[in-house]
Amino acid sequence: MRVVALRRAARAVAVVGMVTLGLATLATSGRADEQRVRRFGIALYAMPTNMALDDLNNQITGLNIFTAQQNLAPIEDIHWGAQFGMEGRYTVTHHWTAVAGFGTIKKASTLDLLPQVGQHILVQARIKTVPVNLGAAYYFNPKTSGNVTLRPFLGAGLERLVETKVKIGGEAVLQDTSFTSFQRPQGEGIGWYGEAGMHFMFASRYSLILNGMYRHAKSQQVYEETTLARLHNPDGTFYEIDPSGFGIRLAVQIGLFGKPLQ
Repeated sequence: MRVVALRRAARAVAVVGMVTLGLATLATSGRADEQRVRRFGIALYAMPTNMALDDLNNQITGLNIFTAQQNLAPIEDIHWGAQFGMEGRYTVTHHWTAVAGFGTIKKASTLDLLPQVGQHILVQARIKTVPVNLGAAYYFNPKTSGNVTLRPFLGAGLERLVETKVKIGGEAVLQDTSFTSFQRPQGEGIGWYGEAGMHFMFASRYSLILNGMYRHAKSQQVYEETTLARLHNPDGTFYEIDPSGFGIRLAVQIGLFGKPLQ
């Protein structure tokens, strides 16, 4: 299933890249609004994205087998989430832009029941990770029409996963007993990202960025938060937290300072 997801992500990246290159081929030299954009700006973004999370979803399958024996409904695997974040973008030359930013991905799959007054049953799998990226983007020649300038771009760089944490298990408070059992894997990792998209520039300090991004970064050394013991899967392999995936990102860039390039 992971191979299929990677193939789909690769096809999506290829399609976005081909569209970007096609627009770059058709683009003509332009001035207008691109020259009103400040050299340094902050981009605030939201990005729906898929996530691999093979080992976590295998854990969810095992947890559902146990809860089914207790006549409880299963919780769903975690395949999708949303990344929200902020990015600084500095225009170095007419074609090159330096990029650095960070974001947060949080996603939970939960069964929360109140069978009777004073009773509570919770089954949950949750992930939180903070991706930090550092890279560069190459901007192709602009195409200006009226008060709008379009600049297709390609970018790539390093991505680091900071404070990647998982919580999975359950708890129950019943009439005569209470029970809590959660596992808390945590780790860090480093990888890379690639992106392709379009920067829409207007006669304003605000501009829009729409792009596709593939992230390949996972935490390979994962430890239990309380005991710091390294975690293994049932088959003996090391447990990994892998939120790699493809997303479509929409960002609003706010120009802050720096004289526009002439």
